[in-house]
Amino acid sequence: MERDPRGDGNQDADWIFAIDDPHSLPTDRLPSREEFDRYATPLLARREAAPVLPAEPDQERAPGVDLEASTGAIPVIEGDEIDDAAPAGTAARTVSYARSGTTPNAEDGEIPLNGFVLPERFQELGLFDALRDVLALICLATALTTTFTVGDNPVLDLIGKIAIGVALAGLVLVHLLRWGLEQPPLPALRLLRVLGMLPALLAAVGVILTDLVRSLPLLFASLPEGPPVGIGVGVSLLLLGGILGIEPRAHEGYLPAEPARRTARKVLVGVGIAAAAALLIALVMIVGRLFTTGWAYSLMTFAHTVVSALLLAIVLASALRRDRAWYVFSTAAVAGLVIAALADNTLGLAFAAPRSFATGHVYLPFLVAAFGLMISRSFVRSMPLSFRRTDWLVYSVRAFEFSAIMHAAAVAWHVMAALAGTAGQAPGGPVLHGIDAVVCLCFLVVSLFGRTALISRPAVSARASGVVAALVLVVVGFLDVIVNSLATGAGAGLVTGGAALALGIAIALMLTVPAPVRDEFGAPDITRMFADFRARDGGSISLLDQVPDVTDQTARRKSFPGR
Repeated sequence: MERDPRGDGNQDADWIFAIDDPHSLPTDRLPSREEFDRYATPLLARREAAPVLPAEPDQERAPGVDLEASTGAIPVIEGDEIDDAAPAGTAARTVSYARSGTTPNAEDGEIPLNGFVLPERFQELGLFDALRDVLALICLATALTTTFTVGDNPVLDLIGKIAIGVALAGLVLVHLLRWGLEQPPLPALRLLRVLGMLPALLAAVGVILTDLVRSLPLLFASLPEGPPVGIGVGVSLLLLGGILGIEPRAHEGYLPAEPARRTARKVLVGVGIAAAAALLIALVMIVGRLFTTGWAYSLMTFAHTVVSALLLAIVLASALRRDRAWYVFSTAAVAGLVIAALADNTLGLAFAAPRSFATGHVYLPFLVAAFGLMISRSFVRSMPLSFRRTDWLVYSVRAFEFSAIMHAAAVAWHVMAALAGTAGQAPGGPVLHGIDAVVCLCFLVVSLFGRTALISRPAVSARASGVVAALVLVVVGFLDVIVNSLATGAGAGLVTGGAALALGIAIALMLTVPAPVRDEFGAPDITRMFADFRARDGGSISLLDQVPDVTDQTARRKSFPGR
């Protein structure tokens, strides 16, 4: 075979695939020591004959000979000599990391994102803290533009606006002082954050208590003009913004210890007790309304209460029981509801409609309060979170289970709505609700099929069956949303196919986007991934437990090669 036309003089002596390799080593067996010495001796001699580094400045050099071009070596230029080494009238040479023994992120201590590098001043800003502050800012700002109270309550509305303004000003001021000063007073910033967010919490809780106190004498009244106060979605957003913003951040020198974690859990238990009390008041109101307003109104109110109480119970139980998979999925589900509530002026979804203790079950403030506590640093640090490949299978199973539970409640809701529809107390007629009940029953069956397939069927068919079940939820849910929006003007919700649509998309992504684990040859191994997933649920030893923990080693910053 004809040799490469490039001459040996321009060849880089460090290139691993040397052009002048004689190819004399045997390929069908390991070479002996003598064969390797005969092979390596001429290559080493040729390397020693040609220098790989540029000559010293005082070394004699033939006129007109470019040492860099003749040897192929890369000149080593110190950082302080870069500007001096640049020719006159040209820009200074850029430091090259080639063969420097380091990588850009190990050398500079920063990872550029599409060319953007976070300034040195903001290096202590964590992504988790930044996202929570942004969400708190959005919730507080949106609370100004959404429904705060239903009745004529100018004093409550004014108090709410003042609290929102103080919270926004406090949040902005904390960040200005933290990042604008060279030596910020961290203890004072933590105190300022707490004092700034405290009025928001007090205002939201005050509106809820005011509605409760003014509704107790009117639990059994018909109230044709509506409740005396009414808790709008703005109150829930104000409460969530206050909870998210009141906890000091890591860049303010705060690290939650064990007492803070116990406090977060106790507050979450308190939220659960308050939610149970609100449920009890709603049940008392429903029974009393049987004799004052009629059975149809009580039946529809009870149907709404069943769905909302079930959702609230799932979220609170996942946090209090410290079930990792249910915690992750419940947090993601409530986050989706919060995002939808932020767009209440446009979407007008039923779950974000104003509620009052005098007319129904008040649950949204307790739901968002639990969500705010569940994503606080004090609570997250006590949860063993994991997002490995097999974990996405667990989350997919939990999504199918959540879909089955909630759509079973949706079937009961439609049955009660069909009965109440005969008395004109439900949107749409009995026929429409009967059809929707059958559709929600189909969602229930498909969800159970997908869960069973992921748990028991062979790996390849299990994944395919799960994806097919998710696509069925997406397609049928989308059609159900269209039909209900045209028939009754209702938006996308649990009982109208919206939940099936969202859950189907989430499940399909969780089953298809994460790459499967790989075998010893680097090929995708779905069977091994499902075996590890089922071994984890079955209580046996996981395959990943046999892999040594190298977290500490990978987190260390080392130069290459190691020295």
